[in-house]
Amino acid sequence: MAWISLLVGVALIWWLLKLGRGPLFEIRLAPGKLVVHRGSLPPAFIEQVRQILKHEPVRGRILGQRDGKGVRLVFSRSIPEPIAQRVRNVFPYADYRGQQPTPPSGHRRR
Repeated sequence: MAWISLLVGVALIWWLLKLGRGPLFEIRLAPGKLVVHRGSLPPAFIEQVRQILKHEPVRGRILGQRDGKGVRLVFSRSIPEPIAQRVRNVFPYADYRGQQPTPPSGHRRR
């Protein structure tokens, strides 16, 4: 019976740690379309990705996940590695270094 309590406790701690750690942004790709589903990205980056996709129509998703002090791009399996590498090459990583999650509006940090 104690092992069930331990398992529930570990699951609760894991859930609390994961809370609020969703992706910074999500881009959905379809042939001829690029939609920023979540978050915001620099317009120059979006235009560069559109140029890459103009020659290589693909379908899939690109997620921007927090990684230490920066961001890591996660690509769906349907996006070929050469295209993923081209997107990584134009991504503005410097804009996301040291970026802290913004607190909800109405709350002040002290």
